[in-house]
Parts: sequence; C-alpha cells; structure tokens
Amino acid sequence: MQASGRTNRVLGALACLILAGALVPVACLGRMTAPSRLRAQTTVASSQVLDRQGRVLYSLSDPHTGLNQPLSLDEIPIALQQAVIATEDAAYYRHPGVDSIGIARAAWQNWRAGEIVSGASTLTQQLARNLFIPVETRWEQSWSRKAREALLALSLTLNYSKDEILALYLNDSYFGHLAYGVEAASRSYFGKPVQQLDLAECALLAGLLQAPSLYDPLVHPEIATARQRVVLDLMVEAG
Repeated sequence: MQASGRTNRVLGALACLILAGALVPVACLGRMTAPSRLRAQTTVASSQVLDRQGRVLYSLSDPHTGLNQPLSLDEIPIALQQAVIATEDAAYYRHPGVDSIGIARAAWQNWRAGEIVSGASTLTQQLARNLFIPVETRWEQSWSRKAREALLALSLTLNYSKDEILALYLNDSYFGHLAYGVEAASRSYFGKPVQQLDLAECALLAGLLQAPSLYDPLVHPEIATARQRVVLDLMVEAG
C-alpha cells in the first residue's frame, strides 16, 4: 500500500506538470523582458577602478550581490561554455528547457527512495530558480517547487533563444567568494579576464557550479582538482 501510494503521488505530480506545462508557458508568453533588461533587474555590475590604459585595477563588490561583470556570449570562451553544458546539462540544446528523460529517471529514483532525492534540473531550470524563485523557498524539496521551476524554464525557452539563456546563466550563476558570473569568477580565482582562461581553468570553474564551497580550489585544492578531472571526462563523453 505504501509503494502504491508513492506511485500515485509520482504519477499525479507528473500529470499535473504535463497539464500545467501545456498552459502556463502560453499564459506567460510575452511577459518576460528582453535579456539585457532581465539581467539588469537581477544582477548589478560591480564598480571598477581602471588605470589610464583602461585596465582593471580593482572591482568593488556590492555587499548584497557580490562581484558581477556581465558579458555577451561571444566574449566567453567556447571551452567554458562547453564545460558548463557538459557538466550541468549535456542535452541542453536538444530539449525545451525541461529534460523529460531526466524527469522520468528522477521520478523513478524518488519513487524508490520514497522522497525527493533527485531533481533532474536542467541548466534552464537552474536559471529560472535563481531568477524567479524566492531565496526562502529556492531549495525546498517539494513537487510544487519543482513544478514551478519546470514551468518557468519552459517559459524562458519560449521567450528567449538557447544562446540568450546560456549567456544569462553564465552571467548569473554563483561561483563562490562573492563572485557571480564567469567574469567575476575568473578574476576572483585566477586574477585575469575570462577570455584568457585555458581549458584546464575553464574546467575548474565549471566544476564549481554544483557546490562552490565544497570544490573551492583555495580551500580544498585536491577536491577541486578531482572535480576538474570529472568535468574534463564529461566533456570527452559529450564530444
């Protein structure tokens, strides 16, 4: 009876998600702002002190939002883009913001565990969570929160191109040490612009996204190096 009850809850949640997924994105269509305005609403660029040649001497972080310097996608190394996609969402360019195969796999794992142990969040869902779900409920392990996250991800996909979503994700994600976005992360960890990162450095940054404090190379260099190797293996696996 207990297993049957869990099965009914999983199937019910999936049915609600599918039904709402067909309706909510249509209702949201046209409500979202342009990517540049959306980024401006959610992140504030750090103030910078430059020398006479225009080189950055210091970046002054906001006490609430930390360091952030948004970039366009073509200013971010392709190796870093690929490392993030391979690590966080290998099927990114092949799904509509929600990975149905990943959801089915997570549903099976959650059913076996009797609780939510896997969320199957895509890169787009992670962005939706960071942009639109309040901090106090952002990590709540509930079907309603996961459903809302998925619906917001579908709406993002309807309103923005894959490249626009990827750029927003790379500029908004937290990398630890008050660094939001890849440019701030690159300067925080390597002391140079993100355009100057090599493949190994890109892999290390991509590995931070899952758990910045756990994989912090300044505090846990051996763990960070092991995570870096995992990212490189995932890049090879993803081709």
